[in-house]
Formats: sequence, C-alpha cells, structure tokens
Amino acid sequence: MASSSILGIDFGTTNTAATYFDKTGRLRLVPVTDKSFVLPSVVWYHAGDKAIVGHAARTQIIDDPRHTIFGAKRFLGRRFDSEFVALHKDRFAFDLVPGPDGYAAIHVYGQVRPLTDVVHVIIKQILTLANHAAGEPFSQCVLTVPAHASIRQREAVRRAAEKSGLEVRAIINEPTAAALYYANLRNPEQTVLVFDLGGGTFDATLMSVQNRVVKVLATGGDAFLGGANFDEAIVEGLVDEFERQSGVRIRGNKLVMQRLIFAAESAKIALSVREEAQMRVAGLTQKEGAFVDFNFSLTRAQLEQLVFQLIERLAASVDDVLQRANMTPEQVDELVLVGGMTRMPAVRQRFAHFRRTSTDKEVHPDLGVAIGAGVLGRNLARGIVGLADVVPMPISAMLPGGRTVEVIPANTPVPCTKTLPLEALPMWNAPIPIAIFESLSTTAVDREILGTLHVPPQWRAAQPGGGQLELKMGHDFTLRATLIADNGARTPVQLVDPKPITAV
Repeated sequence: MASSSILGIDFGTTNTAATYFDKTGRLRLVPVTDKSFVLPSVVWYHAGDKAIVGHAARTQIIDDPRHTIFGAKRFLGRRFDSEFVALHKDRFAFDLVPGPDGYAAIHVYGQVRPLTDVVHVIIKQILTLANHAAGEPFSQCVLTVPAHASIRQREAVRRAAEKSGLEVRAIINEPTAAALYYANLRNPEQTVLVFDLGGGTFDATLMSVQNRVVKVLATGGDAFLGGANFDEAIVEGLVDEFERQSGVRIRGNKLVMQRLIFAAESAKIALSVREEAQMRVAGLTQKEGAFVDFNFSLTRAQLEQLVFQLIERLAASVDDVLQRANMTPEQVDELVLVGGMTRMPAVRQRFAHFRRTSTDKEVHPDLGVAIGAGVLGRNLARGIVGLADVVPMPISAMLPGGRTVEVIPANTPVPCTKTLPLEALPMWNAPIPIAIFESLSTTAVDREILGTLHVPPQWRAAQPGGGQLELKMGHDFTLRATLIADNGARTPVQLVDPKPITAV
C-alpha cells in the first residue's frame, strides 16, 4: 500500500537528499548510509547497462572517469548546441553528445543516453532508500530546482521522477524551499534573503515570511556560478605553476584536469575548517617515461585570492536582487545561507552584514532545501500551499521580422496571465510563427527557446484589430498559450518544441 506522505526530493548538482513526515507528524530525513543523509549525484555505468549510484559511484570519478557521470544537473534540459554546453562540455572526462532530440546526452559503451535517464537513476535510488526507511512505498513527491531553472529543465526533472513511478505534486524553487524550512524553524515575521550557493548555480531570493507563509518578492542570481566554478578557479590558479615547475603541459587533457578538480574540491572543503591544505595527486602525468606527481600546499589566504572575483560576482547578483525589490541591505531582517559552498569563511564574511540575529537556528546547508520540500509535501497533503513564487526569467515572443517583445517580466508572481497585442502580425497565406523565449539575456545566443506557436492564417484574416496572444503560467511553471479574437473568442494553441525532451 502506497504511503499517504509526499516525499520531498532535493536533486542537487553535487548531492541528492530526501525527507518526509511520518504518520506521527515527525520530520524524517532519508538515511543514505549509517553516517550520511546525502546521496552523491553520481552515476557509474559499468558493463554496459549496469549503473551504480552514490558514494560507490563517486570513487570511480578517478578510476573510470569516462563512464562516471557527475554534474548532470548542469546540462539537464539544455540543447547540445547551446552556448553553456559548448563552454563547459570539455571540462568533463565523460562524453557529452547531442541526443536524438538535440538535447545534451551522454555516450557510454556505444550507447547515447539522455540525461533524464541519468537523473532517473539517481531519483530512483533515493526513492528506494525512502521506501525502505518509511516501510511503505511513496507514490507522490515534491521536487526542487534552482530558481533560475528554465521551463525545459523543470520539465526534464519532472519526467525523470515520473519515470521512477512518482506523481510530481509540485516543483519548488530551492530558495523558496529553504525559506519554508526557515519559516517552520523560527516562525518569524521578517524579510529574508535566501543565499543559495550550490554546486552548479547561485540563487539570491528576497522573501517575506509571515505566519509560516512565504511570499517571494524578487529573485536573481547566476545560473552559471556554483561550487564547481570555485574548484576550477583553484585549478586554473595552480596549473600554470605546475607546468612551469615540471615542464609538462597538462591543459587540454580532460582526464588529468578532472583529477585536479577532484583534488581542488577536497582542498576547498578542508580550508573551510583549516588554514592550510595539501593538494596531492600521485602520478598525475608522465615526463620522459617517469610519473610526475602534483603536490602543492594551499592556504586559505591563497584560496580567497583565487576566488575573489567569483565572490564579487555573488555580491553583484545580490545587489541586483535588492535593486529589483527597491530595498536596501538595512531592510533585510535575516540572511539564510543554503548550499555546501556557504560553509566557505570568505563567503560568510562577505555577506555577514546581512546577519541580524543569532545563528542558533540556521538552515542546514546540505539538507535545508530537502527539508523545505518535505514541509511543502506535508502542506500539500493537508491541502495547504503556504507560498507564493515568482517567474524567475522573463518570457518573450519573437514576431516575424525578428522583433522581440517581453510578455511576462521576471519576478511576476505566479500564477499569472499576460497578453500581447497582435496588430503588427502580418497577413500571410501560411501559418504565422511566433517563437517564445525564456532568458534574462537580450542576445539571441543566450536565449532558451521554449517552442514556437503558429497562428492560423484564416484566424489572422478574421481579426481586423489583430487579436491578442495570451500566455498563462501556472503555479508549477507550466506555460499555456491562447489566441484571443477581437470578439473575445478563445483558441488554445500548442507551443511546439522543435526537438522535445525525451525520457528513455
């Protein structure tokens, strides 16, 4: 018999965690091992179809890097020909390739697998652990995504969960989930800035918290900045010195660079509690037939110098969110830190001026988002929502001729409905295409196309006033389009993705 509880799942770039409320109303963290509640978001494919997930898979990043997939979340729901994939795909030892649908996929053992398949394996594993912990199977879940996740990325993670047999009751932004946890932890009446720095993305979200109800005021951040970028900055800062000392060039070798990034991550974590750490990689490369080791001592001060520009990018994003909300730092009552990267002393010090109260009840950096998802799951089971979110990125329409018009501005509360007058639409004898984009950028290369709708020529000819296009975004960030005639008649139109996401 399926559980009546709704499982909260935080699928992260680095780790995945899950929570639920048991029949007594007590919050439960899903144990992964005897000492851990987080499942590394790593999948190791071996012997073809066999997949190992979690801690055992993570050890294979060094031993079998070509078949060990990590950081899949960064590429999920992205077209292979996107600027982001082109910029980052060569930093991984495993092969990222275009799938049949045009989205980024992986190539292992002669097979092309969609990234939804990788995510499905991870979600299925955390679901198996949750079923064992609860003593009964879960049939419903709440999923979390970065605030800047595109509609396609949300759709992809939903499909991965559905493939695991779960009904997705809600998809919630990670900072909003953290705020729900914070609201239930302290029950304040405050304006809260949630600072969510994870492995792959950074979200900054201003929220009003009253009577355990969370209302998003403004959200922003950097979809291309996370802990992985800090690891890469460390490696970039040391590779030149290594090449100078050893006389061996290692840039461009994906296997070597991946081993260094793995070591950099370990050193970065150690420097959160120590002033100095050793980066040692035995037999990193070869010179004249002999192995050459990588052996550097890294101090916290050196680390902070290497990542200074990244931290300033975080600060710029926070300033932008405050500006959008027409608020000053002094009007923020509390800073909620989420994500393992917020353990870094330099990050905490840079934003310490936002801390107003004692830190005796902080949100757990690694588990806070999962707990918030569990809280929403409990609320949904009770028929309560308790949150109001916003559109993270503007939705725009490109009309024939290339003119782009913003239809739904960023930070519009959801659900929402906006219309676009179509009097400038040409009179054609063929269907008239309107492309729908989602992006904070105004440059075409950075925009994520959501799909194209086609206005029937006979409909356009019947509208002397041009009619209107209505775009409606729901609580779950699904987007629906409707043509509204001059007389008010409504005609739903399908938003066609030329290369829809598939799940194997």
